[in-house]
Amino acid sequence: MKVAILDNGYSFHHRFFQMDEFAYMYDDVLQLRQLHTYDLSQYDTLIVNDRMSLMLLKRYQSLFVKFLQEGKRLVVFGEVLDNWLPGIDWEESEVNFSWWVKEHGDLPLMAENTDHPLYQHVSLSDMKWHYHGTFHVPEGAKSLVNTPEGRAIIYTDDVSYQGELIITTLDPIFHIGLGFIDQSKPFLHGMAKWLREG
Repeated sequence: MKVAILDNGYSFHHRFFQMDEFAYMYDDVLQLRQLHTYDLSQYDTLIVNDRMSLMLLKRYQSLFVKFLQEGKRLVVFGEVLDNWLPGIDWEESEVNFSWWVKEHGDLPLMAENTDHPLYQHVSLSDMKWHYHGTFHVPEGAKSLVNTPEGRAIIYTDDVSYQGELIITTLDPIFHIGLGFIDQSKPFLHGMAKWLREG
């Protein structure tokens, strides 16, 4: 299982990649601006980092789709704006930054398909800090966390492509790289362990 992760060169990406704590998560760091120069066929999993350049994501749209159609696994963190990944039904939502400081505060989310192997490494609380949007889950794909409105903040899709798409509106690397919202660390560790299992 060989894993690559994309880097856009932003300061929080740089700080994240300097952290030994998460070095086991990936084998190689690929620069998004040079994505066309890499041999992606050597990787089983490609991770699209948080807060990447929308212009560059759209430039390389065909490479991401090709990667999926070759039977590989694509992991996407954060927003899917302007249809940079085709076929994704993304809807922006208001970000609740303060629910955890309120008495009896909660971010209402529901665990779905808890028999999925990711749940061997994470709990619902590990995925509750905030989210920037939601997805409509394609037929046959599996939501792992739903909002009360029935839209997903993370789902897996192994029916729309020859490979598997794991997509979430959560942005753990952004927060870890900036050094706030420690709640994002257990989620990212759990995701990394599951990805490494194959």
